[in-house]
Amino acid sequence: MLKYIKYLLTTVLISVLLFELVVWGIIVQKKGVFSSSYQNVIVDKYRILENTDEKKIILISGSSSSFGLDQELLENETGYKVANLGLHAGFGQLFHSELAKENINEGDIVLLGYEYNWFNNFETLGQQLIMTGIDDNIDMYKHIPVDHWKDFVGYIFKYAAEKNAYGGASGNYAREAFSPENGQMTWPRYYAMSDYFDNVATYGQISVLDANGNVSITDTSREYLQDLKKYVEDRGASIYFVSSPILYESVSCDVNDFLKLVELEEEQVGIPYISDPRLYMFPIDLMSNAVNHCNSEGEKVRTSILVDDLRLCGAVDSETMTDTVKTEQGETFVLVDSLPKRFLHKPKTVKSVYGVDSYGNVTQYKEGTDYVIDYDRGTIRRAETSTIPNYGEHHVDYISGKFTWVSDPENYNPQSNKGYQIRVDYEYCVSEKELEPIDNNSAYLSDAVKNKVLNGESISIALCGDSIGAGADTDGQGIFLNYVAESLEQYYNIEVKTQNFSIGGRSRDLLTEKMSDIIEMRPDVLLIEFGMNDHCGADGASEERVKSYKSDIENAVDVFKENGIDVILVGFPQQNMTWDVENVDATKLYNEALKDIANSKNVYFANVYDIFNRVGNIKPISRDVMADFIHHSTEWGHKLYYSSIIEAFNFDGEMKPIDLPNYIYVE
Repeated sequence: MLKYIKYLLTTVLISVLLFELVVWGIIVQKKGVFSSSYQNVIVDKYRILENTDEKKIILISGSSSSFGLDQELLENETGYKVANLGLHAGFGQLFHSELAKENINEGDIVLLGYEYNWFNNFETLGQQLIMTGIDDNIDMYKHIPVDHWKDFVGYIFKYAAEKNAYGGASGNYAREAFSPENGQMTWPRYYAMSDYFDNVATYGQISVLDANGNVSITDTSREYLQDLKKYVEDRGASIYFVSSPILYESVSCDVNDFLKLVELEEEQVGIPYISDPRLYMFPIDLMSNAVNHCNSEGEKVRTSILVDDLRLCGAVDSETMTDTVKTEQGETFVLVDSLPKRFLHKPKTVKSVYGVDSYGNVTQYKEGTDYVIDYDRGTIRRAETSTIPNYGEHHVDYISGKFTWVSDPENYNPQSNKGYQIRVDYEYCVSEKELEPIDNNSAYLSDAVKNKVLNGESISIALCGDSIGAGADTDGQGIFLNYVAESLEQYYNIEVKTQNFSIGGRSRDLLTEKMSDIIEMRPDVLLIEFGMNDHCGADGASEERVKSYKSDIENAVDVFKENGIDVILVGFPQQNMTWDVENVDATKLYNEALKDIANSKNVYFANVYDIFNRVGNIKPISRDVMADFIHHSTEWGHKLYYSSIIEAFNFDGEMKPIDLPNYIYVE
């Protein structure tokens, strides 16, 4: 009997060892089979977490943070390194959360940015995705909870079959879409999620209600999150809930149900929920290929909102504000339903909210009746009884995520923003930097111009540009040429004469056409504003076209300088990237060409592209700042052009944002 028991135990032991050898062999042999896959990027993200001992933000989520987080922006704005574990919700929220425990240290910030199934989704793990994601990185299996091991053992032979059959991956659902250095998605998403309504069944809808139509959190989710909170805080780190970005059109429950979930989480779990979920409900032109996936523009907006959340709750430092108050005049917005929209600056007092129609008629709106201000968070939204136009009714026809411009009045595409935009005058407390002088770039202008200004003599400024310079879709007065002139007249107490040679629809060839007229006028300073129309088209970024553009502008600069005219080159912003003729790469190349010319010819380059990008992190440019949804700036948008130009006229070195009424300070 004893021999039989020994035989039985030996047989069992050998069988276990053999099985373990088989499992080990399946996992570690044929290394790197899934290295090209999307899910294998989790290894890179895990290693980044593992090797980052500096103070860091650890973001736990699914693909909403692989397609919706600008890690460089988050690092620059907070001073923290970023370990972004967001990749695929199919792993299971439990898996991301357990991986995060690998390296949480004192002073770290853990953000729970789960997609909206977290309240009932801490019980299952996706064996297929996890095993093909981890692949031969066997050390990562230690983060699989013991009570789930049996599921993975049971999947081992299916995994082996997949490993043998796998043929690789490419595109935005592949490793090539990510930076190996920091796990940042680098694949461009310059399109809108325009096919949602044709594919609702495929894309799905988002609700925070349970099967009974209530907002609830399961016991399993609550208990796990409470344990996670204790684990994080015991290590001297802090933990917060944040909202994931979602397609607003996919929401199938009441928007206020999301706010109920926030309250319930803080009440039952106790983790501070620092986001307003409504701010993360994005339109189709900020989303890409899934209801949780931002496009390249939406990614920056989402990240900026997250930075605001972290600052508002005190998790990271905010810029110091003074008691000095400045008025921001005419900041433009569009508002959808009851969703809030952020101000560029957090308002202290909102003085006026109004709309202006094409004939100049002004409609004043009333607080409480038409709009609601959240002064703590710095947002505005439509009230339930609002008469403010609802931008949810704005119309754009897309094909495969892009729109074609149609000028037919009977079938205009896209619909103009002008009938929907509101303007807001408000006071805000300025930062310390706004009390300091702006950069002094007056060395780019001649001593002759400088002496005229400082001696109180009049000067003349001309502009040659396209429809933007001509003031298309503005009232004709609120354009950057006039803002520059007004500013110089007020600040230096001089007379400034202006002449605008700009014509809508034209490109740089207009410079040649108007050259003799400009030379005859002989302005003290000429603003050259071309590039928006010049760069468009599929071949816009070609070496031939960029060289031609650069050569033409360069030659014009030489001619004007030879005739004693100072030149300022005015860049152009990123226009709506979902327009089918827009070439994002060309936009960058043509602005770089202007900068190169400015450096070689010692003329000033107004970096409009940069200031619009910084504003675009806060406000969707195509909606809030462009009157035509494409590239025609509102009167407030022209102030951004002006703010990038005026530095060239800081002759006394003492110009401060606080002293320039139309100057827009952007952090």
